[in-house]
Amino acid sequence: MQGVVGTIRASAVAALWLAAAPAFANPHVWVEARITFELEAHRVQGIRFAWRFDDFYSSHAIRTHDLDGDGALGPGEVRALRAEAFDPLAESDYFVHIRVGEARRGRHDVDRFAARVEDDRLLWEFSVSVTPPADPADGPVAVSVFDRDNVVDFRLAESDFLRVDGEVGAGCGFRVGGGRGEQAGHPGPVTLACGG
Repeated sequence: MQGVVGTIRASAVAALWLAAAPAFANPHVWVEARITFELEAHRVQGIRFAWRFDDFYSSHAIRTHDLDGDGALGPGEVRALRAEAFDPLAESDYFVHIRVGEARRGRHDVDRFAARVEDDRLLWEFSVSVTPPADPADGPVAVSVFDRDNVVDFRLAESDFLRVDGEVGAGCGFRVGGGRGEQAGHPGPVTLACGG
């Protein structure tokens, strides 16, 4: 069975064939995102994401995957959800965009995937490795989540959207927005940069 996001994407592609360009004018799924930079020795080793889905998608996904109807997702239900809805996103690099200096990092390795129901909303958490680790002193590390097809609309959470696990080097800090290159149109790229 194809995952719900995959099904939505397939439906949007079919609509594109039928109605031309306006098919992607409006998203079908809304996600509130949080980003955690994982640092060791001032280098970015990985990025952890938390995605909180909108009410409609959450309701549908919970009904689909909460097979025992207990309002929670057990280990087997999470494995099925991952296989059907999350793993197919690999072809889109999980909508994760990472730039280190001028270079784009792609083909992300994902680990620590978890899914749960929180306040009747579906929440996914997962980590992306940054390999090799990125030293922001050598160039800014910019991270964003963005669906080019506009099927999924990502927004940073209104509060507490950025966390750091580890220690940021002296003279380094974060800025939000103002993405460069392919991230220019992304909502709120988060960049860790050092120096002026």
